[in-house]
Amino acid sequence: MVKKIFIGIFILIAVMVGCLILTVLLVASASKPKGDREEILKSTEKKPKKALIVYQPAVSDITYKMAQKIAKGLNDGGYEVILNCPGEHLPNNTSGFSVVVFGSPSYGGKPLTVLTDYMSRINDFSSSRIVLFSTGANPKTTEIDLMESFLKDRKPVKKIKFPVGEGKENENTAYKLGVELSKE
Repeated sequence: MVKKIFIGIFILIAVMVGCLILTVLLVASASKPKGDREEILKSTEKKPKKALIVYQPAVSDITYKMAQKIAKGLNDGGYEVILNCPGEHLPNNTSGFSVVVFGSPSYGGKPLTVLTDYMSRINDFSSSRIVLFSTGANPKTTEIDLMESFLKDRKPVKKIKFPVGEGKENENTAYKLGVELSKE
């Protein structure tokens, strides 16, 4: 009987360690640079304002979907929008963009370092309105506050958290945010 209890405890510990290792591997995978994945939403305006959306994809596709919906709202409002993942391929100067949006999934209450590393390289935020968003299961927004610390004393015009599990509601909110930003 005691032997069966020890075997059960060993199996339980092995499963817990396996889950922990899997979680660490998934977060490590999400934290890696994704390279140049530029998408451009062209405007029909003659001289459109420009927006840059820099997002780091999550293990799921929620962060990418929110970035796309914000971009669609901006584009429907007349903006030319560039979406891309953070990395060396992006400019260190955002002065050509009226709106710059940064998005990251949250793991352990923190944004992914690949995004904050890119944010810290930007020389000049002065001509851009900045928006920060995150995705994740935790309703607290400590990761957005951490992202804000990389803005070199600039304040974002909007900070928003898209909770996991609120699919269509999140998509509608993200699209409306894009439209709202296009009107300012």
